[in-house]
Amino acid sequence: MGALSHLRIVEIGSAAATSYCARLFADFGADVQKVEPQAGDPLRRTAPLTPQGHSAWFAFLNFNKSSVVLAQRDASRLHELIAGCDILLDGRGVAAADCPDIDLDTIRRDNPGLIHLDLAWFGDRGPYADFAATDSTIRALTGLVKLVGPEQGPPMHAPDFQVGILGGLWGFIAAAASVLGRMQDGRGRESHLSLFEASIAVTEYIMFEAFQRGDIMRRIGVNRFWPTFPVGIYETRQGWLGVTTVTPAQWRAFCEMLGLNELRDDPTLVMGVDRL
Repeated sequence: MGALSHLRIVEIGSAAATSYCARLFADFGADVQKVEPQAGDPLRRTAPLTPQGHSAWFAFLNFNKSSVVLAQRDASRLHELIAGCDILLDGRGVAAADCPDIDLDTIRRDNPGLIHLDLAWFGDRGPYADFAATDSTIRALTGLVKLVGPEQGPPMHAPDFQVGILGGLWGFIAAAASVLGRMQDGRGRESHLSLFEASIAVTEYIMFEAFQRGDIMRRIGVNRFWPTFPVGIYETRQGWLGVTTVTPAQWRAFCEMLGLNELRDDPTLVMGVDRL
């Protein structure tokens, strides 16, 4: 029994962001039902694949969920599922994935406490609202590829769902906040999440850093990330190890874990930019 085991979630459409958002709810015990088309969610065919042909990404994004297969003609069944749930996570703005049509006005009438989170590449308003996009183009627009790769040559792009993960996290925050709001007044909520804005929140501080320091950030090599050190992923005798030491407390704990007290206590290494 998790902290959110009293919640029922329905996830529709095909988007890494909605899948990750729903997975976070499932991790805290919520009952999550993922609606898939008869051919299965397109993310099931996303590389890398296991030797048995299963998508590792799909497995990661959909841990702890149950799956419901619905055809286009099953609109009434989908209506019933949503009318009986607490939160609808709607990824149709990214990919509809043959989801049956739903009448949201009627559903809200039948379920006035419904929390509806709608995700799209650029949200539901603004000059880009009707634009198509991909994880790659959003990353390029927000500067998330600028600092990744070798010092010389073009930036690198990892074949993952970085934008989807960031969007899913922001979506979870919004939907969880709506749950708290509903506890106060009993009313449902509707939120529209822009994956572009969720991603640019990670990089906007870099602009202010440039103004403050008068220094434009640049690529400094593979697996090195400005302005921090030793943030990265390193190969060790026991496999790959990911290190995050952004705050002074993280740096101190990292040094203590490795028995490097002389580095922990060095006053010239407190800040990541100094260690860099």
